[in-house]
Amino acid sequence: MNKQLNMGVIGLGRLGSLYANYCTNRLPTANLVAVSDIREEVAQSVANQYGADKYYTDYNDLLADSAVEAVLVVTPTSLHRDVVVAAAQAGKAIFCEKPLSLSVNQCKEMAVVIQDTGTFFQLGFMRRFDSAYLTTKQKMEAGEIGKPIQFKGTSRDKEQASLEFLDPKHSGGLFIDMGIHDFDLARWLMGEVKSV
Repeated sequence: MNKQLNMGVIGLGRLGSLYANYCTNRLPTANLVAVSDIREEVAQSVANQYGADKYYTDYNDLLADSAVEAVLVVTPTSLHRDVVVAAAQAGKAIFCEKPLSLSVNQCKEMAVVIQDTGTFFQLGFMRRFDSAYLTTKQKMEAGEIGKPIQFKGTSRDKEQASLEFLDPKHSGGLFIDMGIHDFDLARWLMGEVKSV
């Protein structure tokens, strides 16, 4: 069996709580050791529910924890830049929920810090790993479904989005935070963009 990776989850909203659950119950090589959220009662509750040894209200304290080897950044999109930069500078491996930022300049800034620190980084485009999309990609590459000419994507959540998620100060909402999946799939299935 592979060595377990000691994980910390930063941001415990809907997705962050799910990721804490995944670390405990679905990823056999993950070991949830710490969680962080500005709401202490939420951080304590999630830590207790999923067996994390520690909880923090300041993500910098989690990043300073030597037991944490890797972090899942699941904060509102508007906070990704600060958390990712601090995590890279702390030498933690990073998985960041998409989109990377609401600002192209912040994305470029994060890329420089990640490159300069040599930190492992993955952005949360999970649809490339979904079996239905993988099968489509394999059939396209094998020429089984003809030459692709057009990509059309439709995305929706099964539940109504929270008002916080729809607040443009914190999130890209459905058009950016969800629509970005379609841009990623279009590039992956059809090839890189030649012009805009």
